[in-house]
Amino acid sequence: MNKRSFSLAVLVCALLLGALMVGTPVHAQDQTHYTYVSFWAVPRAQWDDFEKSEEQTRPVFERLVADGTLVAWGQAANLVHTEDGYTHSDWFVSTSQGGLLKTLEALQSSSRTPALAASTRHMDLMLHSIGHGGKTVRATSGVIRVSFWRAKPGRDDDVESFFKKYIQPSLDAGVADGSILMYNFDSQAIHTDAPGAYNLAVVYANGDGLDKSTAMLAARAKENPAVGDAFGAMLETQAHRDSLSRVLAFQHK
Repeated sequence: MNKRSFSLAVLVCALLLGALMVGTPVHAQDQTHYTYVSFWAVPRAQWDDFEKSEEQTRPVFERLVADGTLVAWGQAANLVHTEDGYTHSDWFVSTSQGGLLKTLEALQSSSRTPALAASTRHMDLMLHSIGHGGKTVRATSGVIRVSFWRAKPGRDDDVESFFKKYIQPSLDAGVADGSILMYNFDSQAIHTDAPGAYNLAVVYANGDGLDKSTAMLAARAKENPAVGDAFGAMLETQAHRDSLSRVLAFQHK
């Protein structure tokens, strides 16, 4: 892939999530947020059992949203699988690290042990959410797309500034028009990987937003390819990855 093609690709991955939505933007929440994400690799024969066990934790999450401990939570099943990849994920968002720890303690008392034992691999991330936005909603459908990047050494501030200038306003507009239910732009709070890693996670109300985003972005990128070039110059090109998952349950206060 040549430089121009890569630059366009990373811009598509970034901005199609915001989709350059038409509408009156709402301001992102300025308060600090932290997010905890768990990934599970579950054998295909156990998927139904695992997803049923996930349902048992939903009252726990709902209670923690009601008492203000959590801002949002969600559960998802991967749609695009890799040979050695994870099949399911869940996440929850709080305004404090203490809120995440309180949630973990509450989950330890929930009865998911048989399903968790069936998973072949497990991984957690504890993230600092640099940008967060969302609307009050409870859903049992939708899609979540996550794009992963790694900044080149010394370019972290540039990546974060690019997000706030070029991507976040479009995401806020998507929240305003209802096509986006929530977004997070995160770095690691607990570094289980090398520094410089970022992810942008966007929960869409349905799959139509992906098509709309792709078409609108392709036109905008053609008009201003220098934006894509600038973003690509900040990143380690071989580190980029995406995931796409089906939302099983989601709530944002």
